[in-house]
Amino acid sequence: MKAETAYHVIQALPEAEVARLYTMLGVQSALITKPKTSTKKKVLISDAEATEYLLRKLKRS
Repeated sequence: MKAETAYHVIQALPEAEVARLYTMLGVQSALITKPKTSTKKKVLISDAEATEYLLRKLKRS
């Protein structure tokens, strides 16, 4: 069996079975990569708000 085949089989296993497999292999902690959760993005201002902001800044100068 190739390592690629084993990798794909492990990826298809449920998390509980992966943990059990690592226990059977004697691995202390598995390096399982989980997708990062999306972080809150800063709210962007609209074009009109940006224009008003720039005009106010320019009038002060």
